[in-house]
Amino acid sequence: MTYRILANCVVGLGFSRRGFDAGLAARPDLVGCDAGSADFGPAPLGSGSDPKSETAVLRDLRLMVAGSADVGAPLVIGSCGGAGDDPHLGRYVDYVDRICRELGTRRRVAVIHARQDKAAVRQAVRRGGTSPLGAIPPLAVADVDSSAAIVAMMGATPIGDALAGGADIVLAGRAVDPAIFAAGPMLHGLPAGVSWHAAKSVDKGYLACVDPSDGSPVLAELDADGFTLTPTKPSSRCTVQSVARITMHENPDPYRIAQPEGEIDTEHCVYQQLDDGRSVRVTGSEFRAAGTIRVKLEGARFVGHRKVAIIGLRDPRLLADLDGFLAEFQAKLARSVDSLGIERSSWSLRWRQYGRNAVLGAAEPMRDVPPREVGLVLDVVADTAQTAELVLRKAGPIGSRLDRLGNLGGGGNFAYPFSPNILDGGQAYEWSIWHLMDAPDGVAPFATEFVDLGVGR
Repeated sequence: MTYRILANCVVGLGFSRRGFDAGLAARPDLVGCDAGSADFGPAPLGSGSDPKSETAVLRDLRLMVAGSADVGAPLVIGSCGGAGDDPHLGRYVDYVDRICRELGTRRRVAVIHARQDKAAVRQAVRRGGTSPLGAIPPLAVADVDSSAAIVAMMGATPIGDALAGGADIVLAGRAVDPAIFAAGPMLHGLPAGVSWHAAKSVDKGYLACVDPSDGSPVLAELDADGFTLTPTKPSSRCTVQSVARITMHENPDPYRIAQPEGEIDTEHCVYQQLDDGRSVRVTGSEFRAAGTIRVKLEGARFVGHRKVAIIGLRDPRLLADLDGFLAEFQAKLARSVDSLGIERSSWSLRWRQYGRNAVLGAAEPMRDVPPREVGLVLDVVADTAQTAELVLRKAGPIGSRLDRLGNLGGGGNFAYPFSPNILDGGQAYEWSIWHLMDAPDGVAPFATEFVDLGVGR
């Protein structure tokens, strides 16, 4: 009993057409691809936008919709549109319908919604069915109420139900990445340990390869004892190191990887480089079912309108006491804005000092090394776009002319790389929910509908 999965990385990031065609020639049983991430922050969820371009998304979808139909394999896309909320799903339904009409085909599509009803989440909070994911406060009803959008990350169960229901294409809302690929082989009767670990190994497509820039899709061939990973682009390679690396990707524990339905256990796995030098065989994978299925909730809250200015600082006298300069700069700016009758509670300012501890912050091990230059990002979020711009229009002249030592000259502290020097950051959002919620059957938080897309719809 074998099962073949052809996996790409992320819809819209591209992949090798040559490699994808070679993967189709191997007659996969399932074609899959992730389409989302929280890496872009809360704005895609809060605003309903997709961080990837429509042109790039349509290119990848066309190839996968056509290719999966040619070989008679279902296509599974998870976390549609970036954040996997209803607006993102609706956009992908429209894309697939357009593509199917272009191809002159008709496909049965399962649309799995990840959007959460606020009343249901409030009820979960009140009965103690939620818990923080990390060192953050417990979820409060006020967090639910203030959220612009809330999604839950589905596991493999809803996707498996959609495949069992005869879906040619599954368009899933927010989902854990391995669930996209694990549902098919488990439905086929393969062990959960093999299915989940193989899915984790291919859920980033070409990141399982030695050189991800090759853009090679990856083919996983599963059987009852283990799985084999092979890049489908002839010039690409998988090695023991590259496959073990992707298994540990984005996980605090190198051996145990939490999923909604349980835990992938790789502690006793054996990774073997095969004689072709391009393929890796993995055995010994286990899966431990959870006592209670828990899904991750993601919520985004609107916090205001953002305006940004980027400023270059190079004066060594100023950089020698940059903290003192910024403290005085902020105090003078606040007093200046106060003089216009604008409440301080209506705006906020954050500094980002690129070239000086901007990435690691307090964890920077070389904090005392003076920089030669700093790129100062002024990030203003305010109740209105007009207030945010007003604050930055005040900030420029105040900071540029600020002479703390009496010998800076005044008027030349700042260098602007852009003109106009105020950039529009649009609506700003923050994470309001980053918690787990009990979901005993793994299905209840996710509603599935079947639609026929393409010709004859």
